Amino acid sequence: MLKDLAKILRNDFLKNIFTLITGNTVAQIIGLLAIPILSRMYTPEEFGEVALFIGIVNVIAIAANARYDMAIVPPKRSSQAFHLFTGSIGITIVVTVFLFIVVAVFKGIITSAFNAESFSRIIWLLPLLVFLLATHKSMHYWFNRDKKYRTIAQNRVILSSAQTGVKLGRFAFTNGYWGLVIGTIVGEFVAWAVYAVKIIRNDIWRFRFLSRKSMRKALKEYANFPKFLMPMAVINTFSVNILVFSLSAIASSTIVGFYERAWRVINMPFSLLSTSFGNVFYEQMTKTANPKRLYSISYFANLAIATVVLTPIMLWGEPIFGFVLGKEWVAAGTIAKLVVPLTISNYASACVSNVFSAFRKNQLLLVWQVAYLVIVVSWIFLARSFDIYLLIRVYAFIGAAIYAVLAYMGYKVVAKQAAIR
Repeated sequence: MLKDLAKILRNDFLKNIFTLITGNTVAQIIGLLAIPILSRMYTPEEFGEVALFIGIVNVIAIAANARYDMAIVPPKRSSQAFHLFTGSIGITIVVTVFLFIVVAVFKGIITSAFNAESFSRIIWLLPLLVFLLATHKSMHYWFNRDKKYRTIAQNRVILSSAQTGVKLGRFAFTNGYWGLVIGTIVGEFVAWAVYAVKIIRNDIWRFRFLSRKSMRKALKEYANFPKFLMPMAVINTFSVNILVFSLSAIASSTIVGFYERAWRVINMPFSLLSTSFGNVFYEQMTKTANPKRLYSISYFANLAIATVVLTPIMLWGEPIFGFVLGKEWVAAGTIAKLVVPLTISNYASACVSNVFSAFRKNQLLLVWQVAYLVIVVSWIFLARSFDIYLLIRVYAFIGAAIYAVLAYMGYKVVAKQAAIR
C-alpha cells in the first residue's frame, strides 16, 4: 500500500494538477478575502461602470489573437509552436492598433449606448488591456506547452496579488473607478512582464530562426482555430457578460454593480471546483467502461453540492451580503438570491461539459451556445421595460433550464457512444 501511495505521489500528471490547483486556490483566496474590504472602499456604481469596461475587454480579448494561442500546444515541433506563438502576438498587435483607431473615431457612439458616465473616460484604456490579456494568454500556453506548471501557478498568484494590492490603495485615486481599472491593468502588466522576462531569458534565441514563410504556413495549417474556436469563444464570453451589457444600457451602473458583486461572490468558489473537476472528468471519461454511470453520478453529485452550498444564499441573501460586504450591498443579496438557480445549473453542467470535447462533438456545443444567446437576448429585449428584479429572476430561470438541456445533450452523447462501444 505504501508503495502504491509513493507511486501516486511520484506521478507527474498528478503533481502538475496539484501545482495548478494550488496556484489557482491561492489566487482565488486572495480575491475572496479582498471582496469584503473592496466593497467598503468602492461604491456599487463604480463597480458597475468598471464591470461594463471589463466585460467589453474580455469579449474582444478572447478573439484578439484569433485563438492561435490554443494552437501553441499541439504541434510536435517547438519551432512550429514558436511560429504560432509569435504569429498570435503579431495578430494581437494589429488588432490593438485597429482598436485605438476605432476608439478614437467612434468613442462618442460607443459610450452613448450605455448609462455609464465614467465609461467615456476609461474607454481609452481598452486597447491596452486587450493587448495585455491576449498576449498574456499566448504566453500562458507557451509555458503550458513546456510544462512549466509552477511558473503558471506562480503567475496566477502574482496577477491576483498585484491587482488586489493596487485596488486596496483606493486613497491614491481621485475616483474609485480609476482604482479598479488601474488595479486591473497594473496586475495584468506585472504578470505579463514576469512571463515576458522569462521568455526573453530562455527563448530569445528562437527569434533568429523565425521566417514569414514558416509563420504563414503554420497559421494556415491551424486555421481551424480562428474559424471554429474563435466564434465559439466570443459567443460564450458574450453570453457570460450579456446581463452586464444589457443592464448598463437599460438600467443604472449601480444596478450593474450590485449584479456584478452578487455574481462574483457566489460563482468565484465554483469556478475553481468546476475547472479542477472538469480536468479529472475529461480524463476518466475517455477511459471508463461505464461512461453513462460516470456522467450521471458526476452531474447529480455536483448539482447536489451546489444546491447545499447556495441554500443559505437563497434563504438569507440580504442579511449575508449586508454583513459580509456592508449595508450598502443588501440589494446585491437580493440579486444573488435570484441568480442562484442559474449558478447551480451552470456549475453542474460545466463540470461535465468536457464530454463534448472527449467525444469530438464540439459542434453541438456551438449550436447550444448560439441558441442560449438568442433566447436570453430575446427575453432581455422583451423585458427591457419591466421591473429589473423580474427581468433578472426570469433570466436566471431561463438560463438554468437551458443549462439543464445542455446536461441532457451531454448525456445523450455519452449514451450514443456507449452503445457504439
